[in-house]
Amino acid sequence: MIASFNGPIRAAQYLRMSSDVQKYSTENQQDAIAEYAKEHEYTVVATYIDVGKSGLSLRGRDALKQLLSDVLSVERTFDVVLVLDVSRWGRFQNPDQAAHYEFLCRQAGVRVIYCAEPFGDDIAPITTIIKHLKRVMAGEYSRELSAKLYRAHLQQALLGFRQGGKLIYGFRRLLVDPTRNPRQVLNSGEYKALSSDKVLVIPGPPEELAVIKRIFRLYVRDKLSISQIARRLASSGIVGYGAKPLQVATIKHLLRNELCIGQLTYNVTTKKMQGRTIRNPDQLWTRFPAFAPIVPVSQFRRAQERLTQSANRRWDKKTIAHSLRGLLAQEGRLSQKLIDEAKGRPSAETVANHFGSLPAAYAEIGYSPPVKAPFGMNGKHWSRKAILTGLQRLHASKGRITNRSIDSFPGLPSYAYIRRHFGSVADAMRQAGLPVLSHSQIQSYTWKCRKVARSDEYFFGVRWTDANLLQTLRRLYKRHGYISQHLLDWTEGIPSAYYFAKRFGSLDNARIMAHIPLLTRSEMMLAALKRKREGKTIERPSRQSRGRPALRYRSDDILLGLRRLATREGVVSARLIDADARLPSWGTVARHFGSLSAAYKLVGLVRLRRKPARFGLLPKRTTR
Repeated sequence: MIASFNGPIRAAQYLRMSSDVQKYSTENQQDAIAEYAKEHEYTVVATYIDVGKSGLSLRGRDALKQLLSDVLSVERTFDVVLVLDVSRWGRFQNPDQAAHYEFLCRQAGVRVIYCAEPFGDDIAPITTIIKHLKRVMAGEYSRELSAKLYRAHLQQALLGFRQGGKLIYGFRRLLVDPTRNPRQVLNSGEYKALSSDKVLVIPGPPEELAVIKRIFRLYVRDKLSISQIARRLASSGIVGYGAKPLQVATIKHLLRNELCIGQLTYNVTTKKMQGRTIRNPDQLWTRFPAFAPIVPVSQFRRAQERLTQSANRRWDKKTIAHSLRGLLAQEGRLSQKLIDEAKGRPSAETVANHFGSLPAAYAEIGYSPPVKAPFGMNGKHWSRKAILTGLQRLHASKGRITNRSIDSFPGLPSYAYIRRHFGSVADAMRQAGLPVLSHSQIQSYTWKCRKVARSDEYFFGVRWTDANLLQTLRRLYKRHGYISQHLLDWTEGIPSAYYFAKRFGSLDNARIMAHIPLLTRSEMMLAALKRKREGKTIERPSRQSRGRPALRYRSDDILLGLRRLATREGVVSARLIDADARLPSWGTVARHFGSLSAAYKLVGLVRLRRKPARFGLLPKRTTR
């Protein structure tokens, strides 16, 4: 632990309250922590507060996330974290999660002290057992409270009272007292002030109820789609909340909601302990006859039958081919965009899954799309299944997946395309069932590849042998009297501390090989404090003034390298230039000659007749 030798220990306090109703919770915690800090000579220098945040997980607890980030930071301003008790740290359902976050702090040299607990910051074996039991009890409290609230909500719903949530178009909330005497109609954003008051659901204005009846009539009798109903209502000037037209989702919700037949339903879905939402079976729903039906029950049932048929529609090849022929007759052409935008027809993804690809589906119905030069993804539609299969094939052949290997693999689109449709390449790999390497594993593999290619001796274009590196360490030690990570990183003209650690296994190994005495952590800290008092510390240079040895390339060397690459590969491209260890990046080549085309012209490369565009040497003519 790093602490001041002349004053109180610096501390950060973490406060959390689980709901906005607990008005004075954070103040009470702060007072108790302040009393503990004064008694034990701690100075609170930072405060982290999560207001109205559940302790079930780390989700939404920005203050705790920032606290952990600051703990792991090199330049933190505190050495101890003060928390009122174990439950304020979190009511995690897995007690090991709370222990893990505390372990991160202790590993970084920061103690976590629970001020109201009898064990404080003691780490004896019996204390560890008690602390674990406290974490289990904190999590169990949340589980028991969740079960009690679920039963209470269910019982209130059986009595016909509304249990939270926004109401849909056409209905209002009525505030009543415990004996069901009306108080007032609640507008949007208004809530009951007394816990003893209840909320009932009542029909809205007659004009809104007329709109609901019209929606059911258009859907059941006229067989219009939900999108067509939305457009017709919008053209009639009918608006919903916020003076906005009724959206497709609102209309679909209306068609499914049993309030339209006067029944208040509850327990349709369940979401417990911040878990995922689960749709319950129909027999677990609670129903209460709240008022007279808005639409006939028979009409509502026919609407449910049509909605169910639409949701359970299954496409087969015959139906898809018939739909594509109809779209072709309507539009005169077919494309991925047209297929996706067509209403009531299968998506391009569904077509590709049934026929293998869009071109195969086109061939099935006898349609030949116009020939055009491939662009982007070579004019091919990539389904999710095809991309996941391609990733599995690439991993099987290469053993690992990188952005460059994706771009060079013919069975996949670009990595940018995958990232755009899956969120990230890592998410796509997880869906494909492939292992995702951590950042440290990727860095380790990259360094091994550098060593195999004998390029690990180069740092920013300058070759550093082991003897050069060790001699550099000895010179620095002779000049400053010590070696540290910051000294290496902030000294211009030499490799970074990370590079020394990679070359020799660790910075200590480099010191040993350079015959520089090793110091304990305490000795290093005392020496650092002495240098600070004497004003001999090295300040971190500004980013503008920092510089690394620039890598200079001669034009002749670049041109010879391009010609060697063209002779070896038959073609030259930006990707091949980046892959060649003896050439700079394609961006450097472009900046050096003005453009890649200008460099190709100087080498004598010509544009080859192939797609995508490639440059190479002129083919040799055979003489007879």
